[in-house]
Amino acid sequence: MSLLCQRVPEGIRVWENSASGSTNGHLSPGSSVSPCWAFDPLEQRILPTTTELLRSQWSRNWRESISARQGAFKSIMPLIPLCLVLVAAPGVLAFLNFAIENANPVLENASEHTRVAVIRVSLSRHASLVGDPVILNANPVVHPFALSRGSTLLWDLFTTGVPKLDFEMVALYSLLIYARDNQGATASQTISIQIADVNEPPTFTGSLAQGDQAAAEIYVLEDTALGAVIYRAAAKDPEDAALEYFLSPEGSGFAIDSSGTISTTAAFDFESETRSFSLVVKAVDPGGLFATGNLKIFLININNKDPTLTCSLFNIENAVLSVASVNSTLHNKVDLTLDEEIPVGKTIGTCQANDEDCLGDLTFELDPGNVYFAVDKERGTVVTATRLDAERAGFARAQSFSIKACDRDQRCAAVPVTAYIHGLNDNSPFCDQYVIRYTGREMIVEDTVVAKLSCRDLDDPPDTIHYVPSLGPVGSGQIFEQAPNAENVIRVTKELDYEDPEVVAVGHTYEMTISVFDDLHPSHTVTVTVIVELAPANDFSPVFKAAHYSFSVPETSGAFYKVGRVTATDEDHPPNCLTYKITNGDIEAVQKFWIHPHSGMIELTTQPDYESVKQYNLTVEAVDCDRVHPRTAVATVTVDIEDENDEAPVCVPSLFKGVISNNVAAGTNVNGFKLSCHDRDSQDFEMRFEIASGNENHHFGFDPTQGSNTPKLIVKNPFNFEPGAERLRQYHLVVHIVDDNLKHGRTTKPRTGTAAIDIYVIRAPTPSPPTSSEQRKGLTIVYTAVNTYRSGAWYIPFTFTLLAVFCVGLVSWLCFLLWRYGNIMECCQVMAKSVSKPMPREMKYIAGGRDQKEKAVTGSRSKKFEVLTETIVYETVFDGEAIDPVSGNVYEYNSRTGARKWKKPPRPQEEALASTGSLPEVHPPKDWASFKIPV
Repeated sequence: MSLLCQRVPEGIRVWENSASGSTNGHLSPGSSVSPCWAFDPLEQRILPTTTELLRSQWSRNWRESISARQGAFKSIMPLIPLCLVLVAAPGVLAFLNFAIENANPVLENASEHTRVAVIRVSLSRHASLVGDPVILNANPVVHPFALSRGSTLLWDLFTTGVPKLDFEMVALYSLLIYARDNQGATASQTISIQIADVNEPPTFTGSLAQGDQAAAEIYVLEDTALGAVIYRAAAKDPEDAALEYFLSPEGSGFAIDSSGTISTTAAFDFESETRSFSLVVKAVDPGGLFATGNLKIFLININNKDPTLTCSLFNIENAVLSVASVNSTLHNKVDLTLDEEIPVGKTIGTCQANDEDCLGDLTFELDPGNVYFAVDKERGTVVTATRLDAERAGFARAQSFSIKACDRDQRCAAVPVTAYIHGLNDNSPFCDQYVIRYTGREMIVEDTVVAKLSCRDLDDPPDTIHYVPSLGPVGSGQIFEQAPNAENVIRVTKELDYEDPEVVAVGHTYEMTISVFDDLHPSHTVTVTVIVELAPANDFSPVFKAAHYSFSVPETSGAFYKVGRVTATDEDHPPNCLTYKITNGDIEAVQKFWIHPHSGMIELTTQPDYESVKQYNLTVEAVDCDRVHPRTAVATVTVDIEDENDEAPVCVPSLFKGVISNNVAAGTNVNGFKLSCHDRDSQDFEMRFEIASGNENHHFGFDPTQGSNTPKLIVKNPFNFEPGAERLRQYHLVVHIVDDNLKHGRTTKPRTGTAAIDIYVIRAPTPSPPTSSEQRKGLTIVYTAVNTYRSGAWYIPFTFTLLAVFCVGLVSWLCFLLWRYGNIMECCQVMAKSVSKPMPREMKYIAGGRDQKEKAVTGSRSKKFEVLTETIVYETVFDGEAIDPVSGNVYEYNSRTGARKWKKPPRPQEEALASTGSLPEVHPPKDWASFKIPV
């Protein structure tokens, strides 16, 4: 326990701090005891005491817990003399002190800057505060209190508003106020502030807790059932009292019960004028305090209504337009009448749809789909999609479908429609025959029916067909008329005779036109032509002038070649009215002959081939002009094909390649080769053979050259390549095979065939000497493949020559560089040794050999060499001698390299050194005497 003892003047209150609260005591003035403040470290509080009480208290504590009080005793013992000293000086203020005034409970709803208490500080006469008192060790730590200076030693304790005072959260605050003066004295005082409970209004939780700043939003489907719960309001009273809930305005379609549950009391429609509601929810506590919350309810549009469809449909009957309107809400069926053959794409109705839900665009469709009608999916326009043809097989005159308008959820409105197709007169009549011919023989009697028209109408229902004469001698008072009660029947009104001048005047032919039409409005007309002819009786048959014709045609004749003419006659009228045609004999796939139908001239259509067909036997027929009972005549025509030399000989093989050696003897068959030739229009022995080109020096020929179709290729003249007279090694022979038939003396228009032969001639190896005298007869044929090139390829040897020269030069240059590098390195080493040796001041020396010119070099001992002459002496060692057999002279030779030279008398050694005797001063180094410097 620490102790701070001061003398207490009269009237000063002493406060005891404890963890549980604040209690004050009063000591009478002039008391014999000295009041002290003692801090108990175990109990963590400051206690008022005296020195006597301190000793008794300490003794009691010592007995209770000696070990626990050891530390306290050590801290108290030094202060006991101080307390005794202060007691000896009465009437002096010796400590810092607090006085708390106006400390009353604080209402929990107290406003900001509400004063809680006044704190007065007492100081000694010569002391002053260091700073302001501060609040320490508050419980709870976060508190809404602060100190504010009122005067010199007076401070106000007031509320700051943060955090807000709340009895339900914190009912008691404990504050420790601490101060310190400049004398080092400190004081602390614990103040307990009681919070007084006040009835507070309730508060909403959840989305309604936003208060007046924002409203809670609720979204409700428009078809929500009555009594459905849409929201549950939650409020809390600070005093945990029961709350009552109210909803305004009333009659809005919503209600709230005692638990705050909001439910619907009416049905809602999004398409009505009201789509949102603003409600005020009030929660009231028993004391009448309340809280309000704003609630905004929005209706959600859903697809709960079918669209409505209104259509205007067009009736088109006999091109007259009328409009019929219908609405889908009436559920009425619409019947339309439409003319057939209205244009494709014609608008027959327009529809408009409306959807109160407005949840997207509506689409139009036909149900079931119809091939004849279509509707625009977006605009609702109904049009024709295919031709409406009532007469087509399988066409239904009544077309039923529904026009539907559907939203995205397939809620649809429909208008049923039945379209009746009205038939029109849209087809022209058609007749079995549009040209009717009637031919009478010599005479047509009166009332003879010459034509019966058969016409019909495809319209449904069919229209009445009318026949009206429009052109020609037909009608009342004419040669021809329509039969009564049968407009389609034409008959003769009087007898007609072939020899009657009136009939002859019109050319024995009458032509008339009958107009055939259907209904008058509108009318479709076709015409039928009736031709009546009077023909004489066909009493005679045609007769050819010859029963058999023979013609000859050269084999080389081409198309349009006139072979010959056949002629027939007919005595009937008109005379010689005949038509010719080839009925038999032209047996090939491509017909070779054609006959003019009127003149009887026979012509070629393509070139004949004697080797294929040598003779044609044709049958020609002549037919008269009687269309009813024609008469005919037949003649035979023989066409002989004359043979001509029109094809060239063909030889096998047409291309041949062979290889022979240059030592082949004359008369030798080249590789056993022979031609096999044939000619379709000549005999095999009627051909001759000649080499047209490539036979240089006439080395080759055929055996035989004529009279055979299988000649052999032989060597006529041998080859001679040794003196260089012949350089050609490849022969390209072009052989002509001519079928001029010289054996029989026929030379007109000979034909020539061609064959090509390539012969390669190679040099035969030199034969070894014969080992025996026996001579073998025979011919050896060697087949050898030689890799060579043509004589015209001059660039090949030229290229190889250039490459060889280049390679030799490159190798020589490299050898020279290596040799020079080695000599220079050796020279540099020798020179380095010679320069390092002492030399005479003025010295002349000679570098060179016995066969070289002497060159003097002057040097100085104190200067570097400026001139150096290098002399190369090549000495070839000849280690052998021999006598030349031609000249008889002796020559030396090197047995390793083969080098040779004529042997000369040895040169005296003195001559080699004669020139050096005039230079006695020169003393070259010893190693220079045997050193030879190469360049």
